[in-house]
Amino acid sequence: MPSRPRLGLPFDLRLPSGTLRLTLERSRGAAPRDLLAAVEAGAVRADRDLAALPLYEAHVVEAIAIALGALSPTKAKLTCRNCGAPFEVARGEGLPLAPLLGGEPPDPELDRRAAPEVEHPLPRPLPIGRARRAKSFRLAGRTLADRPRLSALLGEPGADELPPLPTGPALVRAIGLTLGEVKSPVAIARALDALDDEAFHAAWGAIAAAWDETHYSPRLLAPSPCPACGARHDVEVPARFVLDVALEHEAAADAAPPPFPSLATFRARAAELAREELEKAELLEAEGIEIVVDEGVPPCDDGGEPLLGSYTPHVEPERDAPTRAPFEVALYYRTFASMYDEEAYDVDAEIRETIAHELEHHHDFLAGDDPLDAEERAEIARERRRLYGERPLDELRAGAGWLAADVAGFLRVTWPLWLIAAIAILITIAASR
Repeated sequence: MPSRPRLGLPFDLRLPSGTLRLTLERSRGAAPRDLLAAVEAGAVRADRDLAALPLYEAHVVEAIAIALGALSPTKAKLTCRNCGAPFEVARGEGLPLAPLLGGEPPDPELDRRAAPEVEHPLPRPLPIGRARRAKSFRLAGRTLADRPRLSALLGEPGADELPPLPTGPALVRAIGLTLGEVKSPVAIARALDALDDEAFHAAWGAIAAAWDETHYSPRLLAPSPCPACGARHDVEVPARFVLDVALEHEAAADAAPPPFPSLATFRARAAELAREELEKAELLEAEGIEIVVDEGVPPCDDGGEPLLGSYTPHVEPERDAPTRAPFEVALYYRTFASMYDEEAYDVDAEIRETIAHELEHHHDFLAGDDPLDAEERAEIARERRRLYGERPLDELRAGAGWLAADVAGFLRVTWPLWLIAAIAILITIAASR
């Protein structure tokens, strides 16, 4: 694993376009808030013209500069997806640097990138004028120098309020959109404007997804736990331009999924399905198994994901053995409901599967060994290593060393001021006696 870069010292960064020799500095005044400003101020230097860097690579450089303190981080305002508590985090705090610095093997999902000018299919053919129909689209390459024009059209990334999406010729030109063989921004904007809501959102959704895949690395996410409940939230570093838009028109009534069951209905279905699963597991006559539906804030697993269900064996402390008090299988209503809000699913099937899963934990607990629990924890650990690197603690130690070195440098420069202040304090104390 490469060592954590230090401010003021050059280091090599491997990017798709080649190796970049990069030097980051801490500004004497307020740190710049974006990469272009940092380049102009001399806080970020390289052996290549950074303004000409592809936007995908510029975002990687910017994320590293934010995490190391060469750029001032913006705040991300979040509402917890689990408990609903509002909180703020500084973008870049906790960003895993090892994968960005080349310390981890490539991952086909996390290191994917759509190259500029590649052909992307449209969800359905898109009419352009009277005679042409486009079946695909392309996005031209964009560099760091192009970002101010995007900001002028789309608003500053991460801002609390963004302007309406200006799907006109200026935006088509700014993102370098081509439909089929048609390159005219005016003709493309007219073709998009002529679509009904459903067709527009299908086409524009594909364009927005391709934009993100072309210009943002999936690794530019910092895990940020909710201070109240521990649920993990992935915060963009830096914040991305928002091209995707919510579907504004109402779906047809016959296409909308049924509403999620009320708490009372959910409890009744859980009780009925639990009885069936207990009977199937030959536990119906067993004493001490209680199935409960918890409507409160769900606990989270080791990876920060809210639980669907949990199994809690009650143990007598003096004997370290199961008691005859209920073994509790809990279903967390709010997690089921939030999953349904994201995408409708078969609620009965999910309840049944969750109960069966927790009863498997019960069976293993009584047998004195729970390999299912061990495998679940191992899978969370594997995913953590995949996302954050093989040795995140080593990086934290390196970060602490980097911070200590930075503080030491600060003291070496400012020690005369501290000496004068100490003398002044001693004179004040002596005069007061």
